[in-house]
This record gives sequence, C-alpha cells and structure tokens, in this order.
Amino acid sequence: MVQSFFVFLILIPLISIAHADTITLAGDEWCPINCNPNSDHEGFMVDIARQVFAEKGHVVEYKIIPWNRSLQMARSGKINGVVGSYVEDCPDFVFPENEQALIGFSFFVKEDSPWVFSGMASLGEIRLGVAANYSYGDALDRYIEQYKQDSDRVQINYGNTPVENNLRKLLTGRIDAVVSTEAVILHISDRLDIADQFKLAGKVNEPKKTFIAFSPELDSSHDYAHILSKGMNDLRLSGDLAKILAKYGLRDWQ
Repeated sequence: MVQSFFVFLILIPLISIAHADTITLAGDEWCPINCNPNSDHEGFMVDIARQVFAEKGHVVEYKIIPWNRSLQMARSGKINGVVGSYVEDCPDFVFPENEQALIGFSFFVKEDSPWVFSGMASLGEIRLGVAANYSYGDALDRYIEQYKQDSDRVQINYGNTPVENNLRKLLTGRIDAVVSTEAVILHISDRLDIADQFKLAGKVNEPKKTFIAFSPELDSSHDYAHILSKGMNDLRLSGDLAKILAKYGLRDWQ
C-alpha cells in the first residue's frame, strides 16, 4: 500500500506537466495589437491568447521579433505562431476560423502635406514608408514589389518597430507618407506626443480579418487554432473580450 501511494503522488505532477504546453508567439511591435512583452499592456491580441490558452492549461510566451524573421521562424517550426496576420501574409499557415481583429490600412502624411491618395498612380508622387513583409492588399503589394529597389518610391523598414521608425522618418522629411493601420498610428503618435503632426491621407483598404496564425510545420497548430477560434466565442459571450479591448480604448468589431 505504501509503495503504490508514493507512485500516485509522483505521477500526478508528471501528467500535469505533460498537458501544460508553452506556446511561443512573435511579431514586430504593432501596438495596440501587440506591444511590449511582459508589460501591463502587451497588446489586445496577446491578452486574448493568454486568457484563451490559460483556460486550457497552456502558457503563452510572447516575443518581439522583426516580422519577416517571425514568419521565417514560424514557417520552420521554431516558434508556434505570429501575431497580427492577414491570410495574405502567410497563406500556408494554419488560421483560426474566427478572427482576432478587423484591421485596415491607410496612408498618413505630415499635417502640412498636400498629398492625398487618389489611386495607385498618385503613389508616384511620394516616397512611401512600409514595413518588410507586410501584406497591404494586392494592389499595393504589387506596387511595393515593383519599386522595392527604388528608394524614391518605396522605403522598406526591417526593424522591430517599423511603424514608429517610419513615422520618425516622416517627421524628418526622409519619406513623404507612411502606410499603417489607424489604431497603431494613433497609439504611437499619442505616446510620442506628436499626434498633431500627422493626418490621414486616404485608405488602402477596408478593415479585413486579422489573426494569430500558427506554424504550418507543427502538428499542434491545428489544435491551437481550434482552441483560439472557440475561445473567441467564449470571450465574446462572457464579456471578457469587451473588457480586454476596453483596456486599449477599443470596442468589439462585431
């Protein structure tokens, strides 16, 4: 009896540990979608992932890594997934059925700039700052690919904080316009106290479904995508999704 009792005590923690996966997610800084790791405001997508996976006994590890490298690491199975992706960014990845946000892209210029986006031809008038390996929609993606070697047309930022870097370049006159999502621009410009120095100059596209996407290389990806998709429904029904979004001054898109 004593021997079997001790075996029981030893087996319980081993079984618990086996079911507690660490799920590693990464992306470049795109606050309020994903912000500084281990801070009070890690970004609403990270908060969503932490809560959903914690309820299934999993732990989320979140890292800031340049977007193109994040995609490469997930594609090879070195991390589990990426935060803040359109399907067009990585169509080979495993996506949840339910999105974690609706996000669209727009053009932003300095407050005194006369330029307004009026179609693809109007891009020839400016130097446009973009982030490496982002998908901005078919038309703009084709334009970036065509002129990526021409710095008088397109300048690509590869860093951890590409939107902030491009805003700084815009302020110093090294580029003429930045393309990003409005929530990100507002967050960065408010934090840097430069919100009055920029203005909207037209939309690239309407908001599209945006996801945490999982590695095509890992067998666990389909399970994680299913958990996250169902978890979005649960968060919405419980009111917890509204609470997470409110923390960042946002509201549910549905």
